[in-house]
Amino acid sequence: MAIYDILTAHKDQRDGGDVCTFNGYLEDYLGIIEEDENKEKETSVLRYLYTLDENLRICTDLHLDINRDAIANQIIRYKDAFKMPKGQITIPYIIYGKDDDTQRASILLFGNKDDYIFAKAYYYVISEPDNMYEGTRNEIISMVYQEDYDDLFQETMERYFVKKEKAGLIQRFVDRRLFKNYDEMIDLAKNYGEQLQVQAREELTTLGDDAQPVVYQYIMKWFLLKKFCYVQFMMDKRKLQEAFEGNVKKQRHGAKERSDAIGFISYREMWMIAKGLANDVTETTE
Repeated sequence: MAIYDILTAHKDQRDGGDVCTFNGYLEDYLGIIEEDENKEKETSVLRYLYTLDENLRICTDLHLDINRDAIANQIIRYKDAFKMPKGQITIPYIIYGKDDDTQRASILLFGNKDDYIFAKAYYYVISEPDNMYEGTRNEIISMVYQEDYDDLFQETMERYFVKKEKAGLIQRFVDRRLFKNYDEMIDLAKNYGEQLQVQAREELTTLGDDAQPVVYQYIMKWFLLKKFCYVQFMMDKRKLQEAFEGNVKKQRHGAKERSDAIGFISYREMWMIAKGLANDVTETTE
């Protein structure tokens, strides 16, 4: 099935569903959030998208499961990721629509380049093999909004939803506008993973027995960063030819190294930190 057909079949919380919070026409969602002072930016951006196509739909907080058997996930070998409950990976916004010939969707996050990396990581999860979205990878792009990127955002959305340009072409266009190359992306992911470790050590000490949801959030983020680094490196066709002379096995090894470079704090240690017992932990986390 194509992406529009799949998404429209999801029942949201209003209809007793548990896959997403809201799933319906963008116009209806705007009617819900327009009076929310905490969503002024989202309202402005979504209102702009509505002007591009009044029939666009939006799915919020779409829950995804990790495919344990996916080759990339086996190679990444981040075992803590499989301790998360089903649906822990949640895409905040997906804008989607269709015409007579095509169906298309855009994962949308609000933030900076770090958030763009997470938007792409969500794409790599939703496009994993052997799930209901398999076969939609050429119908989805990832995008981020920040005021500094307003011109880029508008050009991207118009080319994608109005001019109906191909998803892969649009994604590469955004990649080039935000980053010099893929190595810069991967370096940013590594640095962000390190920042999360510092942040986690500070936050968890205040939570005690209430740490479980936060522990899962950190695991999710480290998994997404690892997923991004591995798959993005594997998708770099230029790297395959220039650095590895077409040897996919060598490129896969390089991708594994990039994924392994995302440091993390283990599930066990995060709980020890939360309970004030971190000094008793001797295991390594990188």
